[in-house]
Amino acid sequence: MRRVQGKKLVGFVTVHVQGKNPEFFFQACANAKIPVWDIKKTATNHCVGKIYLLHVKRVKEIVHQFDYEIQFKNRKGYVNYLLQMWTRKEIIASILLCCLIIFILSNIVWKVNITGVSVDVEKKINKQLTSYGLYEGAWAYSLESLDIIQQDVLHAVPELLYIGIQKKGTTYHVDGVEKLIIEEEEKGPAQHLKASKSGVIEKMFVKKGLPVVEVNDFVSKGDLLVSGVINEQKQDGDNSEQEIAQEAVGAEGDVYANTWYEVTVSSSLHSYYEKLSGEKMKKYDLKFGAVQIPVWGFKKVPFDRILVEKEEKPLYFLKWELPIQFIQQTIYNKSSFQHTRSKEEAKQVAIDHVKEDIQRKLGTDAEIQKYYVLHETEENGKVKLNLYISVLENIAKGTPIH
Repeated sequence: MRRVQGKKLVGFVTVHVQGKNPEFFFQACANAKIPVWDIKKTATNHCVGKIYLLHVKRVKEIVHQFDYEIQFKNRKGYVNYLLQMWTRKEIIASILLCCLIIFILSNIVWKVNITGVSVDVEKKINKQLTSYGLYEGAWAYSLESLDIIQQDVLHAVPELLYIGIQKKGTTYHVDGVEKLIIEEEEKGPAQHLKASKSGVIEKMFVKKGLPVVEVNDFVSKGDLLVSGVINEQKQDGDNSEQEIAQEAVGAEGDVYANTWYEVTVSSSLHSYYEKLSGEKMKKYDLKFGAVQIPVWGFKKVPFDRILVEKEEKPLYFLKWELPIQFIQQTIYNKSSFQHTRSKEEAKQVAIDHVKEDIQRKLGTDAEIQKYYVLHETEENGKVKLNLYISVLENIAKGTPIH
């Protein structure tokens, strides 16, 4: 029997032909280039054969040319099955509705499980998660990124050392670790405190050690400020004689001195900056691998300069992650501006920049006291300044005792 390719996929039907010399009918079909197979003559005036479903119309046209009775029976194949299903639209609608309901239920937060923390901290975490939209019954696609929620909760609850949020199906597992307060004080290494920079001492706070300088003293870089070697007097038995013993300790304390910096900085008279106007539009897409299909927001972007924020979220069906991502794009209108500063404004911008830079490098303990403009020039649309800046900072630096 000749094997016919794709008959189950396309669909086929058995043709029953009755009349005088019925085999001539199939010969006519073959002459019309209609594939026919499994031809059998079951009686003198009866013959059967199989044809594709898509050729039924052409076969009906041919039969009008002959005096035959024809019947189509035993329709088979996937196309035939789909056509039968299409006639039962209520079944198709029910299947699609069930899939839609399951999809919606798969993307709802059904449970938030918090572990690893005490009851009080658990209540605080639950309150913060609720304020961020993570609670039982919430729509999963309305949530921010889990990394952002973790950081916000970690900053909002000071008792937490670590928090991790993981999504498993429709359940969010929140694992937290509380901070442990260790009051045991470790003994530091034996050390001196020496000056890390030159300056004039303005105030001192010594916890351990022996100060060797005083307020208003000028010290150079490397000078000893607080000694880690202290003298102890010990009495020898019943005698009145006393011995002086030396002990090395870890000197601790803060020594604040007035230091100075000389900085050269320039600032342009023309500034360029960008800002968001407040106008925005959103677009939603579905992504299948490398293919991205828009589902909402088909309008052309009306902005000349834009800033795009893109967020991708996977879709779930029950507990399985589908190879489909839901993409939300927020497009902001961005405007560019040019501003011409006066000379005084440019000077102030340069000074503020230097002060912020020094403050960032020295830390919050440092205090900028004064600044002086030693020299200033203006050339090529820029103001160039030579600044002398006085800073109050902690210059004490621990140095091991050898």
